[in-house]
Amino acid sequence: MDGIAYIATTAAETALSSADFLELRRSLVVHAAGGLAVLLVATMLSVYKPRGLTRYGWRRSQSSERERT
Repeated sequence: MDGIAYIATTAAETALSSADFLELRRSLVVHAAGGLAVLLVATMLSVYKPRGLTRYGWRRSQSSERERT
């Protein structure tokens, strides 16, 4: 957030050309794209999960059934 605050403060105080903050703008775009990719992967994994129980879920259900008997 420091980068965004820096750009906003500097832009409000002075006249800038589009090349003044090229690296900082690239950094902001790359970080935003990375965050979006992480959210899309999490959404995809939550929607397209394997059918039925996973190995962990199967083991857990088996152990809880054994405890009841």
